[in-house]
Amino acid sequence: MENIILKSARLIATDDESIKIIERLRSEEVYGQENNEWQLMNIVLVSSTEGVENIPNVLSKDSPAKRTVIIKTNQSLVVDDDANYYSVLSFFNDADVYKEIKTLLFLIRINVEIYGLSGLDTNDFFTLTKGRKIISTVSYAYKDNIDEAFNELMKIKLQDNGKYLLFFTIEHYDSEGLAFDMLPVENFMNTFPKKATLYWNLSESSDKFVILFTSISI
Repeated sequence: MENIILKSARLIATDDESIKIIERLRSEEVYGQENNEWQLMNIVLVSSTEGVENIPNVLSKDSPAKRTVIIKTNQSLVVDDDANYYSVLSFFNDADVYKEIKTLLFLIRINVEIYGLSGLDTNDFFTLTKGRKIISTVSYAYKDNIDEAFNELMKIKLQDNGKYLLFFTIEHYDSEGLAFDMLPVENFMNTFPKKATLYWNLSESSDKFVILFTSISI
């Protein structure tokens, strides 16, 4: 995965554990925007009860953003229902929280800051995360045939009430459009429940992989 330099979001820590997460992200060339008037999102990491209590304090020190996204590293933490947060996100109990956060930031970079390649736009992406959600990201690389990744994703149980983003990379486009067989992608999309919401997007990259992002309301 490429370096992730977010231009629209600032990463904000509320406690010692979230500070360590942001420091680790920076060590792997993942950066949030510095505080400025063009800031679109505050992404606030919370890892403890003390961190929850500290949310108003850390937000009061930053410029207003259109959206405040709270990311809980512990699903059991309780964030005030009355607060005007755009999103309160948590992960499944067995998740690799650091990996989940890093992949989410990558998806924000691609689908919010670099978007419009296909069937997704910025507003579509935000509908996936609005409100209180449990989210997950699953990623698989493929070498020659994208079915290699889809065969792994087929093992995931899809939810009727789930909202999904299918993101994948292809090696290159040709002068006449996609140099890529979309049939396997369409076949995989057809496996989703009719009541589920599915968005998709793609990007050109020499690193070939598929990510399935899942968002479930709680």
